[in-house]
Amino acid sequence: MTKTTLAILLLLSGSAVASDKVDQFASAIAHAEGFGRPHVIPSRYHNPGDLKACRRSKALNGQVHTGKGGHIVFKTDADGWAALRVYINKMLDGSSRHYNRNMTFKQVARVYAGNWRPWVKIVSKELGVTPDTRLSTFFREEDPQPPTLTFPVNDEIIHEVLSVPIEIPAELRGA
Repeated sequence: MTKTTLAILLLLSGSAVASDKVDQFASAIAHAEGFGRPHVIPSRYHNPGDLKACRRSKALNGQVHTGKGGHIVFKTDADGWAALRVYINKMLDGSSRHYNRNMTFKQVARVYAGNWRPWVKIVSKELGVTPDTRLSTFFREEDPQPPTLTFPVNDEIIHEVLSVPIEIPAELRGA
């Protein structure tokens, strides 16, 4: 087989978000919810997002049970952080029933937190945005162009990776 240089574009869909921004938002939420302080529910329940169980949903990964007030109790802090990241990604990818990426942080706060005014103040300050900033603006990628990876491959490797028969156009074939 002839060696070919193939440029693979990693197309970012609306649901693919830079994980560092998700982590920043998760950290800001945890701070606003009091996670890390002794004796508060988010710390005791390993639940940095202070997430509550929904009757219609199945148990989350790492969920041990539902505690006081419907708050989810996770086995470890890592399980709670993972659940919060999933929750944030659902806000952004359109799969949430309550949130969407066009909402402002203030609108998110009104749905997310009972005491929303201090919550949005803490979150927006920690993220360096105003409460009227839209999620879509905060999570916008710095470079709208998808990254390009270039590496030598051959027809067999491409076929095996994609698991579908493909034909490489003659103009992409190298000598």
